[in-house]
Amino acid sequence: MQVCIDRRVMTSPGIGERMQNWMVSFLDPSDWRRVGLARRSWAWFVGLLDPNDWRRLKAEGEGPVFIPITTEKGARFGTRDLLRDTLRASPGNLTIKLHALVTRVILENKRAVAVEYLDGPHLYQAGPEATSSASVPRRTVRARCEIILAGGAFNTPQLLMLSGIGPAEDLEKLGINVEVDLPGVGRNLQDRYEVGVVHEMRRYFDILEHATLRAQGPDFEDWQKGHGLYTTNGAVLGMIKRSSHDRQNPDLFMFALPGYFSGYWPGYSERGREKHYFTWAILKGHTNNRGGRVRLTSPDPCVPPDINFHYFDEGTDAGGDDLDAVVSGIEFIRHFGKRTAGLCDEIIPGPSVQTRLELNRFVKDNAWGHHACGTCRIGPDGDPDAVIDSRFSVRGVKGLRIVDASIFPKIPGFFIVSAVYMAAEKASDVICADDKARLRHF
Repeated sequence: MQVCIDRRVMTSPGIGERMQNWMVSFLDPSDWRRVGLARRSWAWFVGLLDPNDWRRLKAEGEGPVFIPITTEKGARFGTRDLLRDTLRASPGNLTIKLHALVTRVILENKRAVAVEYLDGPHLYQAGPEATSSASVPRRTVRARCEIILAGGAFNTPQLLMLSGIGPAEDLEKLGINVEVDLPGVGRNLQDRYEVGVVHEMRRYFDILEHATLRAQGPDFEDWQKGHGLYTTNGAVLGMIKRSSHDRQNPDLFMFALPGYFSGYWPGYSERGREKHYFTWAILKGHTNNRGGRVRLTSPDPCVPPDINFHYFDEGTDAGGDDLDAVVSGIEFIRHFGKRTAGLCDEIIPGPSVQTRLELNRFVKDNAWGHHACGTCRIGPDGDPDAVIDSRFSVRGVKGLRIVDASIFPKIPGFFIVSAVYMAAEKASDVICADDKARLRHF
């Protein structure tokens, strides 16, 4: 807390207004009568530290926050669980086909009418267990109304291009018949920049001393009962701040982990089991670079596309603001290190990396991201690179929509999963409304 005050994180212009607004909402007696004082008090307190709380976002607030998690009764809960629940509740309305690789959308007179797929496991060559597709049966499913693509920032543009929808020049080079010339397919790829500042501790963390960090032991048994260490996501503290005081919106999200985490390298999770490390992960939100690209390299659907984010100097952030922001985050975290010098020693970037130039090189060499989006962006009629319109429909094609992370014109917030969920909810409303209008027409 003292570091936050010293570095003016807790004294941003909006914090007084934010506290006043929260207090006014807390003192509203109508909510007390509706949900009870105890529950209202807890909700109010949680809202103070919720990074997604609308009051915090409007006030552009900085400071300590909880880490967002998606759990239910102590276990991870996501779209997979929702799909399984829906399948159990309405087995006649939903079919989930596993081990199927979609190869293309079939168009007739610029209308999407069917989906073709290969019926077999491990066909995509990006996987470590990839197998040959030579003898795998090719099947077709026809659509009665519409087709919705949800392959994400990489596979949705790949599938569109395999179907003849995309940049005409690129498709022609691969011998793919051009159905619809959409130059924006695969462009506008965006992501975060993230780095880890790792410290070696002088002793184990008490909470980890007896933890096996495997599917055995007392902590695992506690998790099976819905409580204990494993019901958390492992992070102990989060913080939102501006990388510079002249920024309008906070752009750094930093969270502390009792473990070793320097990126998603092969075998990284094994190092995470070591109990004498402490990591600050620094995430740069609201990135400027939109220069990434997904390109088709082969008409073979089993071959992954070429994915290039064009980080830093290669991208569209000519002023280098993204790089400066990440380096500022490292410098801020090092102020915490000065107050805990007797407890741990920084090993990444380490004491040999001190100057701005050295930190710049460290970030360029080590930054990663896992919030890819934007490759089939939504946009108005006058936007030549817009792939879908405001009703999620692919331009120039009837009966084909996209609902996934590829639709965002600009990467949203700090963590995009909630934005993807909201886009899906909006798309659901739009699709249902359009279907009702179609039925009224007939």
